[in-house]
Amino acid sequence: MTNIGKPLIKSAAAVGFLAASMSLATGFSPGVAHADLMNWEAVAQCESGGNWSANTGNGAYGGLQFKQATWEDYGGVGNPANASKQQQIAVANRVLAGQGPAAWPKCATAGGLPPVPVVMPKEMRPLQQAVTQIIGIFMPSQ
Repeated sequence: MTNIGKPLIKSAAAVGFLAASMSLATGFSPGVAHADLMNWEAVAQCESGGNWSANTGNGAYGGLQFKQATWEDYGGVGNPANASKQQQIAVANRVLAGQGPAAWPKCATAGGLPPVPVVMPKEMRPLQQAVTQIIGIFMPSQ
């Protein structure tokens, strides 16, 4: 193993342990376990009438109505309305992992998840961003 590999593995393990510990301590779950349960077709139907190319001028784009900043923060490239359905779902899974179902407050229930009012304490947001970046290393955008 290279000299860089060992610290990276140790850092990733430490962040994972810290995130799990804080999750248990606070009851916060970012939503990773929900990704395989979400019916993105139903969410898109609720958000945009099922139009994966939606660009209505409301500041949200694509079938899942991404804000441009959220799209880019979670690895999306270009405008979500121009991305394929598969690309939108890949980014949506990362958003769901980072923000939980609260990212789609009105339509997550249409996707099959119970309403989960997750409010991330300000102190934990840097940790959430770090974990999301680490996930992005292992799950690069397409």
